Amino acid sequence: MKVELTDIGHGGVAIGHVDGKTVMANFGLPGETVRVRITRDKTTFLRGEVLEVCENPSPYRQPLAWEEAGPGGVGGAGLQHVRFDYQQVWKTTVLRSTLRRIGGEKLTDHLADQGIEPTVRPIPGDDETGGWHTRTRIQLTAQGGRLGMNRVGKGRIIPISRMPLAVAEIEERVGLFDGSFMSRVAGKNRGKNLFHDGAKVKAVAPSGSEPVVVVGNRVLAVNGEENHTPYVYEKMTVNGTEYRYRVNADGFWQMHKSAGKELTHTVVDCAKVESGDHVLELYAGAGLMTLPLADIVGERGSILALEGARSAVDNAKANLRSYPQATARTKNIDERMSENELNADVIIADPPRTGLGIPLAKKIASSSAYRIVLVSCDAASMARDVRALYEGGRRIVSMQALDMFPNTHHFETITVAQ
Repeated sequence: MKVELTDIGHGGVAIGHVDGKTVMANFGLPGETVRVRITRDKTTFLRGEVLEVCENPSPYRQPLAWEEAGPGGVGGAGLQHVRFDYQQVWKTTVLRSTLRRIGGEKLTDHLADQGIEPTVRPIPGDDETGGWHTRTRIQLTAQGGRLGMNRVGKGRIIPISRMPLAVAEIEERVGLFDGSFMSRVAGKNRGKNLFHDGAKVKAVAPSGSEPVVVVGNRVLAVNGEENHTPYVYEKMTVNGTEYRYRVNADGFWQMHKSAGKELTHTVVDCAKVESGDHVLELYAGAGLMTLPLADIVGERGSILALEGARSAVDNAKANLRSYPQATARTKNIDERMSENELNADVIIADPPRTGLGIPLAKKIASSSAYRIVLVSCDAASMARDVRALYEGGRRIVSMQALDMFPNTHHFETITVAQ
């Protein structure tokens, strides 16, 4: 159907209205009149993909750099049609509208009273590449002897011939898409087919060790042989100090090649941790931010890093061996945590996409911490959690956002409450 698009919505869609229904269209831009293929028809809304711009093409539209992830294709690059400098404007619009819609008018007014104008900023250097070739980790699925990704909104796997979101080391050196890596693996494994339909394949290009490919539960070197260790190593320099991390090859680490450094710099700056402070870090992973924070608190202070995934905690313990002031512990992080467990000068939380949840956010708000830093990777759960902190008596003193996922609708928000 033909639709005039008038607004931007959460999830990378442009918004229009037809016959009393809201139309949410991928690959559109406000101001355009477009032809949309409807992929989902519900009582109050329609979802679809823009196939053609009929009238008023946006000045912020650019040609698709990855056609395989365009309309009808795989997910992963839903904002690639948006000029890079406008992607941050798009995401800032989503951030502010989500705060108003979910956070509510009182929180929105509070942010304005504090002089806070939430804005999404790019990672330095991404403007030079248009945000491409930044990911050090990509997830694929084997299908029919090839590797592919899920069709947008569907379970079907579509084979792909390239992956421009990935750093060049993955796309050019490993040989995932021309079949050469699979051939090397088959030769080393006496013809055994590790790439059966549905097999999960993760390529990793860490900053401190050689690239690997994880197939099922096996970690393989680029030459197709079994890797000598299940770990990869990352390195990062913060305030002139280089930190080195052990991470499971199939474990979590920030995907963007510069995200770990940029996020840590931002959090350390926002947390204003001082020597002698006692810091509680929730969802600490393998210790990305824990190591620099441990250096700051020094021997007179302490840092307790809690994480639900045991493998990540094992890595954090290894990474923190030379920091007696830091402790890593496996812990289910939820509203059942006691006041004593939340006793700290500074609380830093980096939860998954679902966020803290209102009960835990309110419990953190009622803690004795003089500063709370919340890292959020979903705008909706962030707005809900920040509202809970505010309603719990906290004052929001800072909010900024990083475009750690260029050419997608995702971004990261860092909020500070006192």
